[in-house]
Amino acid sequence: MSEQVYLDKSLNVDVYPPLKRALELVENSLPKVAVDAGCGAGRDAMYMVEHGYTVHAYDKSDAAILRLKEVGGRHIDNTLFPKTCSFEQFEYPQTTLVNACSSLFFCDPALFAGAWQRLTNSLQKGGVFCGHFMGPDDTWAKMGRGDLTIHSYADIQALFNDEFKVIDIVEHNTDGTTLLGKSKHWHVYAVVAQKVI
Repeated sequence: MSEQVYLDKSLNVDVYPPLKRALELVENSLPKVAVDAGCGAGRDAMYMVEHGYTVHAYDKSDAAILRLKEVGGRHIDNTLFPKTCSFEQFEYPQTTLVNACSSLFFCDPALFAGAWQRLTNSLQKGGVFCGHFMGPDDTWAKMGRGDLTIHSYADIQALFNDEFKVIDIVEHNTDGTTLLGKSKHWHVYAVVAQKVI
């Protein structure tokens, strides 16, 4: 199936609970500015826009950003700012919410540390990160592709050790399917954490 089919299917999946939780945690005194990292067709970006956020959404796929522009309509260049960009190149605004749903593990492992530093530096005190990290038992991780960033539970704890209060780390280690219907073993950690420094 084509990338376009995948993008269309992604728009029909419910918003993940971690993002809903994150929206509740952002301190009310902070400006409603969010980043959707690896936004795909924009399901989460639109959810955040609908909750009053100005959203800077990026994805390395031109097709994904084109689809988001179609979905975003009147919000484009008003409260929704889509951009074709990679994790390591995106220039973050000061933000209070960063969403990285099923995307960060596609960051080049050699470039992850710098990309992560820029992401966390963009979050204001009281702001919230929510997103997924791929664990070592995932089918894709075991393929030895070399282009995926893989984290153990300890690795994830270290990422959030100094500047964050971890609200949730939920491990999913189970068989399932991809959006395109292919069987796959999923091993991901869903993280919600609040910046405290």
